[in-house]
Amino acid sequence: MLSVRTLLRVFVGRIKLFTLIVLSVLVAGFAIALIQSKQYTATAQVSIDVKANDPITGMPVSGLLAPSYLFTQADIIYSQNTALKVVDKIGITTLPEAIAQYEEAKVGSATIRDWYAELFLKSLEVVPSRQSNVISLSYTATDPVFAAQVANQFMKAYIDMNIEMRTQAAQSTSEFFQQQLKVLKKRVEDAQAELSKYQQETGIVASDERLDVETQRLNELSSSLVQAQSHTYDAKSRAQAGTNAPDVLNNPLIQQLKAQLSQKSAKLHEVEEKLGPNHPQYQQAQADYLETKNQLNQLQAQYSQGLGATANNSAATQASLKAALQEQRERIFALKKDRAQLSVLQQNLDNAQKTYDAALSRQAQSTLEGAMSGQTNIFPLKYASPPKSHSAPVLRNYAAVALLLGLVLASLIVLVVEYFNRRVRSADDLSDFLGVPLLVTMPSLDQRKSVLTKLKGRGK
Repeated sequence: MLSVRTLLRVFVGRIKLFTLIVLSVLVAGFAIALIQSKQYTATAQVSIDVKANDPITGMPVSGLLAPSYLFTQADIIYSQNTALKVVDKIGITTLPEAIAQYEEAKVGSATIRDWYAELFLKSLEVVPSRQSNVISLSYTATDPVFAAQVANQFMKAYIDMNIEMRTQAAQSTSEFFQQQLKVLKKRVEDAQAELSKYQQETGIVASDERLDVETQRLNELSSSLVQAQSHTYDAKSRAQAGTNAPDVLNNPLIQQLKAQLSQKSAKLHEVEEKLGPNHPQYQQAQADYLETKNQLNQLQAQYSQGLGATANNSAATQASLKAALQEQRERIFALKKDRAQLSVLQQNLDNAQKTYDAALSRQAQSTLEGAMSGQTNIFPLKYASPPKSHSAPVLRNYAAVALLLGLVLASLIVLVVEYFNRRVRSADDLSDFLGVPLLVTMPSLDQRKSVLTKLKGRGK
């Protein structure tokens, strides 16, 4: 393996060959650059308003704020549909020389429009800005005027494509909602009909007056039942007391008969003591006493029976009120059940109406969006103009590549030549080549001349 010093000696020894090869490659590179056709690059720029608000709702469009939005727009520019629009606007497919170029290419099943669209895309470069919302469209061609024309047409086709995508999406949405509105309207009508039918069947209106009246009636029945229960308990207590009931004892007529009976009893004892039990006056007094006693017993029995009848009537009234209260409760439960069903039907109607209103609003919004065909958030920032200088070939690029290639090629050739035609360039090379140690070296002619000159100087 050659050392670094040996390699330097090799390159110095064959410097002419090395220089000749490098210069040859440089000349060839310049020649290639000069014989190549000049390419011109025209650039157009568009600005995208990513903070644009929806023209219908006035709300900001959240999708425009996504980081990938600019790259998505760049892909739209660099798409087949956009390129086809450019082909149609330029009208290149009708030019005889373009048709001849297409036939000469023999592209198979691809149409002339598709072929030229692919050809345009190969020379198009789309670069989204990293620090702004600007997209640059650069097109390279041999004709500067044609390059500017294609770049501008790509910019216009992109704007038209953006508007077309928005309007087509809005129109499709509007058609969808038009179909859905028919279904939603039918649901609203069915819900309204079901609600009206149920109201007619149950007799319930929108207000809660009937339920309030029935609830008030329930409260009144409950209060009356409590009073009846109290009256029944009191009546039964008096009926169970019989002749000892306060109503019987405190009756004026009974008290009067008791007083008369007491008087007649005293008179009877008096007559019995004076005249004896067989005397006619005693018998008369006894008859009066028994008659008054019978009247008292009959009157007490009559009043006692009245208390029992009152207790029975009060119990019957209590049972009637209890049955009426239970019936009223069931009626209220039925009303509440009907009211709950009515609320469900009303809620179904409200939901159907809200859905219909939302769909109607969205359909109107989509219709307006579809009608706004000229609205877009993309604005031309710079129209491409024919470039004054070519963009390719760049001589300095070719020179740099040729120089690098020449250095590599010259180095390889020098090493190959040195390998097949090895020369002794130093004492170390001789020792390595012969494989024997070096004992002495003869000075070179220049070295000897230098020594002689020094000696002559000393002799003087």
